[in-house]
Amino acid sequence: MKNKRISKITIFLLIALLITAISIVEAETYAGPKVYVFRFDGKTINQGLATALINALNKAESENAILLLIIDTPGGELDATEQVAKAILNSAIPVVGYVYPRGATAWSAGTIILLSCHIAAMAPGTAIGAAQPVMYGPEGFQPVNYSKIINPVAELVQTISKERGRNETAAYEFVTKNLTLNYDEALKSNVIDIVADNIPDLLSKINGITVKTPYGEVKINTKGYMLEEYKWSLGEMLSNTLADPLIANILLMLGFYILLISLFTGHYPMIAVGLLLFILGLFGMGFTINTISSILIIAGVILLVIELVTPGFGILGATGIVMIALGFILLPIYLPESWYITPEFYLRFLTAGLIIGFLASGFFAFVIYKVVKAKRTKPLIWTIVGAKGKALDDISPGKEGFVLIDGEYWIAISDEKISAGDEVVVIDKVGPKLKVRKAK
Repeated sequence: MKNKRISKITIFLLIALLITAISIVEAETYAGPKVYVFRFDGKTINQGLATALINALNKAESENAILLLIIDTPGGELDATEQVAKAILNSAIPVVGYVYPRGATAWSAGTIILLSCHIAAMAPGTAIGAAQPVMYGPEGFQPVNYSKIINPVAELVQTISKERGRNETAAYEFVTKNLTLNYDEALKSNVIDIVADNIPDLLSKINGITVKTPYGEVKINTKGYMLEEYKWSLGEMLSNTLADPLIANILLMLGFYILLISLFTGHYPMIAVGLLLFILGLFGMGFTINTISSILIIAGVILLVIELVTPGFGILGATGIVMIALGFILLPIYLPESWYITPEFYLRFLTAGLIIGFLASGFFAFVIYKVVKAKRTKPLIWTIVGAKGKALDDISPGKEGFVLIDGEYWIAISDEKISAGDEVVVIDKVGPKLKVRKAK
């Protein structure tokens, strides 16, 4: 009897263990098989690209997809690179960095982003490294040798490599010695994880790999994968263009000189154009998209108000409309992690804001058009010439008589014979008298 009771308890425990094991297996977190592809395509890493990449990461997280970064870049801004690396390190889904196609490079900032990815891969014929910071000045690009700048960057790259279990020494030398490695050297030095010939080969090799995220381990599932290219929005393309240092400097200089010339020559409406160019140029100087879009919208509204209450030529209003439109276009469309609201509510809020903004811009544009049209219209001066009336007396050459014009009595003369009761037309005014003729 006692043995039977023990056997029942044993069976019960085995069943409980089996159920627990099944639940643990079922609870394993997967990502995929959908894969979002974000391509660098030789672009410089700047605030515009950083914003687009972070938006792509948020989109991939919302669909529990894998984010694949196709890296081919000469490098870029340190601030933008740190933003991207931080976002990848805190990502809840696997991010795969892949230097591709053959001949592609991930120099400088591209190397740092590659090292921050959960999986770092390269195609044959590619290279990485040369991550020493440089400074742009009148003489072009110059390497930065200040320890106050070099050491923090080297420490950052080492920390990232340690987090991903990669070669910390090589990471340090990327920054301090401009170390460069080809795909084979990078694999042997434990700087990257995989060498793959193409995207299908890469996705086949990473299938089943488990990566560590701040939210737990995630297993990659690329069996029957679905690729979807991330499409840049108009705002992201515009911000990427404005973030180019060359374009930013041109906009800043043009804006500054237009402001200066407008103030000295007294052409004050042109100040609005100079201000617009100057604000856009600030984006390439490190200002965030949030700041620039907010400044544009506020400045645009102020210019519209000034246009409505003061006489002008429409330049202020037109520039204000352009500022508001650019402000809404550049406005980032992603959900900040610190907001405790649902993405659906945020998108509805954003859509409503965009609709209201465009409707308001259209309304102000219509009002300004009417105001400018009214200002440019020649003033209408009333004249009695051409008015029609009725002869009250017989009028003939050398004989005056009265006529009734618009309810008023006038003494009239004429070069032709007009009988009382005939309709007449005023052809001239001679002193206090009207010169009339018969109406045809």
